[in-house]
Amino acid sequence: MPSPRRRSIDELREIVASSPTATARQNALAEMVTQMMATRKSVAVTLPSKDRLRFGVFGDTHIGSTYERLDALRDYYANAQAREITTMIHAGDVLAGHRVYRGQEFEIHKHGWEEQRRHFAEAMPQSGDITTYFITGNHDASFKKLTGMEPGPSLMEAREDWQWVGADIGTVELKTSNGLKFRVQLLHPGGGTAYAISYRPQKLIESLAGGTKPDLLVIGHYHKLEFMPAYRNVAVLQAGCFEDQTPYMAREGIQAHVGGWFIDVDFLGHDHGSMQIKAEALVYY
Repeated sequence: MPSPRRRSIDELREIVASSPTATARQNALAEMVTQMMATRKSVAVTLPSKDRLRFGVFGDTHIGSTYERLDALRDYYANAQAREITTMIHAGDVLAGHRVYRGQEFEIHKHGWEEQRRHFAEAMPQSGDITTYFITGNHDASFKKLTGMEPGPSLMEAREDWQWVGADIGTVELKTSNGLKFRVQLLHPGGGTAYAISYRPQKLIESLAGGTKPDLLVIGHYHKLEFMPAYRNVAVLQAGCFEDQTPYMAREGIQAHVGGWFIDVDFLGHDHGSMQIKAEALVYY
């Protein structure tokens, strides 16, 4: 008997977004995460402190959208620089994308790959001290569907201070100067916002196989700001966004939590697995 055809990430996203049954949506989400885990990339970053890691986390900037919040994004980066943060982590959907949903062309002011890439290079805040590590999300992937080109490497070429970690999923392993490690997994899943903000993160963590769990799971896509310090021994963070509520989001009843995070990790008796994680949200109303 032939084995069932492996469904693509895009097919699974569609099931998660539109299936009438919760079981089918959850099964598709788990299958999607499993596929993503098999192809994830990883990058190691060493920070100068011996017992503390400090970094920023944000996502869903949707550069090129009429509703992009460049004013808030510039303030967020200025705050990072004032805190002497040199590592920022982006959870996907750097660009607004192309025809991701019906009528999107009326909600963007930069049309097409070249315009959005150029706008990203010119408008994204820049500091000689800060490097931003990012994954690409479904809006970025709309250009891959259109042209077959992987957008992440080209965005790196446009901005040398941005380093691509993978499509939809990636891992940034942060290290102190004396080798203590903290693994951050970035995920840009599918589906819409659930009835409870914490529902999707809980189900995503439940889908992780043993031995694959990170120290911190960072979730993009849902445009929500949320932090759970421990679920299945994983800290979980929804990255927020830098795009105001669009007409599409208003029609779908989706709120936009505009803002980002600053994270402090203090190692307290690391040999015993003890660490203190502090998450501070910078919110823009």
